[in-house]
Amino acid sequence: MSSDREEPIDARAEAAGPGLDLSGHAGFPSTATTAAAVLEHLRSAVGFRFWAVTRVTGGTYAVVSTGRAGFPAAVGAQFPWADTLCRQALSGRAPRVAPDVRAVAAYQDLHLVQDWQIGAYLSAPLSLDGRSLHGTVCAVDPLPQPSTATAQVGLLDLQARLLSTVLSGELRLDHEHRRAERAEAQALKDPLTDLTNRRGWDQLLAREEQRCQRYGTLASVLVLDLDGLKGVNDQHGHGAGDALLRRTADVLRGAVRAADVVARLGGDEFAVLTVETDLPAARVERDRLSRLLHGAGVPVSVGAATREVEGGLAAAWKHADRDMYQAKHQRPRPSR
Repeated sequence: MSSDREEPIDARAEAAGPGLDLSGHAGFPSTATTAAAVLEHLRSAVGFRFWAVTRVTGGTYAVVSTGRAGFPAAVGAQFPWADTLCRQALSGRAPRVAPDVRAVAAYQDLHLVQDWQIGAYLSAPLSLDGRSLHGTVCAVDPLPQPSTATAQVGLLDLQARLLSTVLSGELRLDHEHRRAERAEAQALKDPLTDLTNRRGWDQLLAREEQRCQRYGTLASVLVLDLDGLKGVNDQHGHGAGDALLRRTADVLRGAVRAADVVARLGGDEFAVLTVETDLPAARVERDRLSRLLHGAGVPVSVGAATREVEGGLAAAWKHADRDMYQAKHQRPRPSR
């Protein structure tokens, strides 16, 4: 008996056809490979020898990705944003395309021009929302370039917008991953303060380190140590000491952002992981938390450090701990 129903057609096989190889047309597996392909295409199409994708966090400019030909600064290198050619260009003080930087007064006195021996420069902003600056796509060349380089600004801006789109999608997904990580760590709690415990801290610090490596983001660590907890225990009993620890936890929990991590590492030591925070901002946060805790009757010493490519967040934790002990030793001792 015949049927009017048509047999299903495998659309994928029909579209591909026999022997058609689509392996070279698959999407890029990550933002890093996307950025590398964009930089290589721009190098071939526009010229300029050295290309990079950068990230701007607060007052810090970090190199996230470089093309195959390299860049004067290594991936992970950080510089004050105020010292960069990109800041001059994006603030409107200088053109975004400078075939000869010697002809642009705003570039001439920047030390990076001399340090990197820059003859030509160009850049385009990266923005995820059209309002705030995420970073840049930029290029430099030791030699001045033909004036026709200015005609390539359209291609440069198009590639920057496409890369911004990819970054925006991946970072939105990553924010959900971060939220899931925080929720997962809820099971790793310190029973006295209800903060993340040492095991949870180690886990979340390692995951944030992976994120920093992938996206070139900055993060900082603050270490806090209560001053005089032993004296409170000795004079007023461990119940009073426990109350002081819980008060510390309450102040910290109410003072940080949802994406940050507050942990009790043990005894009278606490730590805070502040995401997407450069060193100037970390120092402001250190002073702010110190004031809040002292205002709540919690004498505390606080240290801060920011992740650098050498050593990552693990090294930042050690540096913050050292900064905390320096603060503790510099604090005036109460008179007897």
